[in-house]
Amino acid sequence: MIKHSGKERKGVALLTCIVLMALSSALLIAVVVQELSTRKKFEMINLETKAQNLALSAQEIAVGFLLEDAVAKIPTMMSLIPEAKVTFIVQETSKSSFKIDINAEYTAKDKKPVRSGLSGSFLIKTQDGKRVALSVGK
Repeated sequence: MIKHSGKERKGVALLTCIVLMALSSALLIAVVVQELSTRKKFEMINLETKAQNLALSAQEIAVGFLLEDAVAKIPTMMSLIPEAKVTFIVQETSKSSFKIDINAEYTAKDKKPVRSGLSGSFLIKTQDGKRVALSVGK
């Protein structure tokens, strides 16, 4: 029969503790890296959504100018919010039909600019005494 000394048991217990600590540290690092990656991905989605909403808002502004019969007053560039820049391109394709191209750029602090483009064609007509805009495609 082999007798184990207390020192050997302490060594095995110490080695087991070191291995478990190394495994738990590796698991913790993996979880933190995954969390940071997920956070960065959601932040990018948020910035892209802001740029898309800027483009949509700018398109509505341009349509508002068309409804007021103020095509000449549509600005070529506008800053709707401090971190944003929006450019408008409005072309009359036929009588009372317009193509609107919007390019929006949103730049958050210390981030790369995020861009979004939006195009649409609109027919302006009078219905029940009011001017209305009908979307007729992209």
